[in-house]
Amino acid sequence: MDIIIESVNKLEKILENSGCSDGGVQLDVDPDTTNCQYEKGACMTADFGRKQGIFTTFDPIRACTKISFMFGAPLDTPAARGAACAIINVAAGFFCLARTLHPCAGSCHEACGKDLATRLAGRQVFIVGSIHSLQATRGLFFTTDPAAADVFLIGGEGLIDPGTGGIVEHYAKNAQVICVGPSAAGVARLNDLEHWCPYGN
Repeated sequence: MDIIIESVNKLEKILENSGCSDGGVQLDVDPDTTNCQYEKGACMTADFGRKQGIFTTFDPIRACTKISFMFGAPLDTPAARGAACAIINVAAGFFCLARTLHPCAGSCHEACGKDLATRLAGRQVFIVGSIHSLQATRGLFFTTDPAAADVFLIGGEGLIDPGTGGIVEHYAKNAQVICVGPSAAGVARLNDLEHWCPYGN
């Protein structure tokens, strides 16, 4: 399973015959955003119907596009997959499927880190991809063996990896899967995965 392709397919079914998929989406970069502490890169914004979603990436795209341009597309590069996530996020926000579309203020980072550390205490954590700053959190136990993990954490970088869907499909029955940060909001919601972004907007 490719979790990004699967999410696009689910969104296509939700929007079927609505006409909304042909509405314009503006992709841009906001240099003034304070990123989620678990994400690193440029804040790519997606604007649709007076809503805005984001995806933090090292491969941002600036373009005017449509939601429907994702449907059936191969989405075979990190840039295309990141753009798809940004569009999924803003569409999920527009249709009230997801509420957290933006990072929290920097003043919330410490509280968020402590809350997440408490939630993960005493459990073996496998990070899918990379989650910035989390590895430095004291008191957490990390494993590189997915079979030994109690919890899988997926940030934006891990989300666009083509192998992530297979990890979720294989391990979600026996371990907890948590998508972390605002970049993961829409995909988490469309796939009924737990989403961690308690202070996001």
